[in-house]
Amino acid sequence: MSDPLELIKKAEKKAKPSSGFMKLFTDDADKYEEAADLYVEAANIYRVNKQLGESGNNFIKAAECQLNAHNESEAGNTYVEAYKMYKSIDPANAATAIEKAIDLFTNKIGQFRRAANFEFELGELYESTLHDYKKAITCYQTAGEWYSQDSATALSNKSFLKAADLKALDNEFLEAVDCYSKVVANSIGNRLSQWSLKDYYLKIGLCQLAANDSVAASKTLRDFQINCGDNTSREYNLLKTLIDCYNEQDVNKFSSSVFEFDKFSKLDDWKTKILLKIKDSISKQEDDDLL
Repeated sequence: MSDPLELIKKAEKKAKPSSGFMKLFTDDADKYEEAADLYVEAANIYRVNKQLGESGNNFIKAAECQLNAHNESEAGNTYVEAYKMYKSIDPANAATAIEKAIDLFTNKIGQFRRAANFEFELGELYESTLHDYKKAITCYQTAGEWYSQDSATALSNKSFLKAADLKALDNEFLEAVDCYSKVVANSIGNRLSQWSLKDYYLKIGLCQLAANDSVAASKTLRDFQINCGDNTSREYNLLKTLIDCYNEQDVNKFSSSVFEFDKFSKLDDWKTKILLKIKDSISKQEDDDLL
């Protein structure tokens, strides 16, 4: 196996642009391609040796050389390799690498479907590892739009749902409603996603109650019945009861209704958090009325 340090030295020498008289007789693009190949070879040796940081660093250098050689397609692929190396050990550098790849896939190569896949992955990285929820939301929304342009409805819905869930948890309830509404619009009349409409409408109604807008929640309840053709589902009846509890400022009835629902349909973490926000809002209204 070659010594990666020797390969890097050769690559650095190749990557130096020609100057003076030599410019007349050399093609810098070829030199940059040769340098990129050497950096990639070094990166793969580091990869085999599980030196992932060094591997990622050399993939980055290779991509920069490929850009200097005007080979945007290969540079995009190489940034992806750098992202893979960094992902488990250096998430910040992983994010930077994949952002550069996405930029090339969209602005230079026109591979929007591929870019959407990595944009969604970037959202997951920001959400789960870097805990930057604002950036995660932006990534999920962008991925959703690109998937929608490619008629990938299921993937678009998945992306918009992720964005909406995070918006709601960040108290951006009306913005979350907008995202959920896109998913509803994509799902009405779609046989594969029609069954999920009940959950989407419930989420919209909960966000509207959390935003202290029971009038909008009541309209959502009507849309729920019209588009799902069902006013007997547990989701429909829960939303109807919660709207009544909100209007009546009845915290005890609210709590018992949620408890009964949870016995038969276990509430997920998202719904639990939003329901607590609504309950707190009702309690605050009760306290204000006592003043």
